[in-house]
Amino acid sequence: MKKSILTLCFIGLFAFVTSTSQAQIHFGVNLSGGFPLNEFQVENPNTGFGVNLNAFFPFAPKVPVYIGFDFGFQGMGSRTVQKTVNIDIAVGTSNTRIPINFDIATSNNMINGHAVLKAKLPLPLVQPYAEGLIGFKHFYTRTSIKDVTSPVSTNLANALREEFQRNSEIAGQTLQQSTALSYGFGGGFHIMFGGGQFGMTLGARYLLGGQASYYTREDIQDFDVQVTTNNGTNNNEQGATLGNNNRGPRTSRTDMILAHLGIVISL
Repeated sequence: MKKSILTLCFIGLFAFVTSTSQAQIHFGVNLSGGFPLNEFQVENPNTGFGVNLNAFFPFAPKVPVYIGFDFGFQGMGSRTVQKTVNIDIAVGTSNTRIPINFDIATSNNMINGHAVLKAKLPLPLVQPYAEGLIGFKHFYTRTSIKDVTSPVSTNLANALREEFQRNSEIAGQTLQQSTALSYGFGGGFHIMFGGGQFGMTLGARYLLGGQASYYTREDIQDFDVQVTTNNGTNNNEQGATLGNNNRGPRTSRTDMILAHLGIVISL
């Protein structure tokens, strides 16, 4: 009897709130943390960090059920090393040697995108919500040469440095990429201010994932990157040979928890 009364009270409260509330389009920007689970955690125990963007649209003006889209990027480990290559330039009978310093960065990244079905209780201040998601996770590892500087203060060296600095990435290669199905559920709270026009959001998602291949933060510590002054087309032209010491990528399911904290804006 008590359970029936509580259930009727909850239904009545929900009906009253939804009948007096106007469902609104809302957008969000979240800082997120990715925590691997199950066999994904065994292969890759590292936490990822990044940002997610989302937008939600109501089914009807007074129905607090929304269809939305969420896209995010997470960094899952990086490594940067510095190397120096000497460039020999001959002008007439004189030779000039210019040392060029390279920052070589290797990073593991994940892009995720989901279609989201979301229901929330549109209370004035704290609005609990639940959601279901389906989409993808895309993993990739990229090595790039960038941030070139020269310690030589000649006009020629300065001209070379300025030319290189116009491009943030001088050379690069995606060493591994793989995409997996992603689906799951989540929940959290919107804490609204300003008459419900903006607020904070706090939540988490449990995302199951299909099999994908990827490198871990520990794997990329052993990557070998060779920078040369000849890429096979012209002398003194910058090039690179990117390798990974024959280390193969890991493969597993990609289950994870994605926790987020951010802002929400209603229109």
